[in-house]
Amino acid sequence: MPCLRLHRPIWLLLAVTGSLGSLSALAGGWHQSISLPITLEYDTNPTLSSTDKTELWRARFAPAYNLTGTFGLDEFKAGLGVMIERPSDRNVVAARQDPNLALGWRRLTETGEYGLTAKYDKASTQSTELQETGRVVRDGTRTTKSLLGNWRSAISERSTLAADAQHTAVAYDSGTSTSYKNLSTGLTFSHAWSARAEPFLRVSASRYEPDSALVSSSNLYTVMGGLKYLSSENLEWTAQAGVARVSGSASDTGWLGSFVMRYVAARSDYSLDIGRSVSPSGEGGFIQSDQAKGAWTYSIDALTRAGLDASVRKTKGTSPNTMHLLGAWVSHDLSHFWSSRLYYQYKQRQQTGQDNASANVLGVTLVYTHPDF
Repeated sequence: MPCLRLHRPIWLLLAVTGSLGSLSALAGGWHQSISLPITLEYDTNPTLSSTDKTELWRARFAPAYNLTGTFGLDEFKAGLGVMIERPSDRNVVAARQDPNLALGWRRLTETGEYGLTAKYDKASTQSTELQETGRVVRDGTRTTKSLLGNWRSAISERSTLAADAQHTAVAYDSGTSTSYKNLSTGLTFSHAWSARAEPFLRVSASRYEPDSALVSSSNLYTVMGGLKYLSSENLEWTAQAGVARVSGSASDTGWLGSFVMRYVAARSDYSLDIGRSVSPSGEGGFIQSDQAKGAWTYSIDALTRAGLDASVRKTKGTSPNTMHLLGAWVSHDLSHFWSSRLYYQYKQRQQTGQDNASANVLGVTLVYTHPDF
């Protein structure tokens, strides 16, 4: 059974928490929260390999500290965390301690708001690539740095104009993935047609710059139109569709779209998300993904909840594949600060020319959360 040990990221997190612990007493505008989840998990095939299946146990400890300050029209946010993982077999999955940091500022205006958000995080290349693109790669570390600026303003009684720009740098320290930088910008116009309906139009552009001289740069241009609709107090949905154009060494034009729905009943919550998207990746450019996912949550009583979720994602690229996920979970609030969660997930990966790969994951999580101390 893997054990957890405190390392420098934990001591840094505790030191920051302790040094900021008196902020609420010194200034009423500051609010801080902390979350301490501990997870023990059993995975029958963590690499989702079709030829070399190796089961293992792993323990995760992911403390997170969040600080929010509101002063007049300005709001400041900061988040600091670390994910520590210890597997039973380090020849299959490496032991990790990945930090993450987020800083944000937002200012309200008479007609809207504007702000900046900076993020930094490290994560397992093997885990993130499998989750996002379905690729099976050698494990390493993916480092992501991003800076986002956004602005929103009402231009009439019912119409709103919003703009955003983001620069993202992604670096891989091993494997066949390509490190890259991506600069994206977008403009969105929305109009409150009625109390229930809000049509919108969005145009965006992205520039993909690989760090490797062996890979060409590429551009992505999209035009999307859609409608947000509130059918009732319980049901809301958003539908959008448009076209995307990728230009570069391999140019292509295709359609994009999505349908997102949520229904909230007295004790149940249903959600559905179907769509096609194009996003930058470590494969050397933009990749297309088709996805359908649904979730159901049920409140058994005031303290206990249960749920089911399922998804299918088909990804194009250098390794076209289809991922199937099916999960079930139950959670229980032990007290105001403590909660527990038991979960199960079945994963299957399909790729032409290879045998199907599958895995069963069973885990339990104990969480301590203090929302404002």
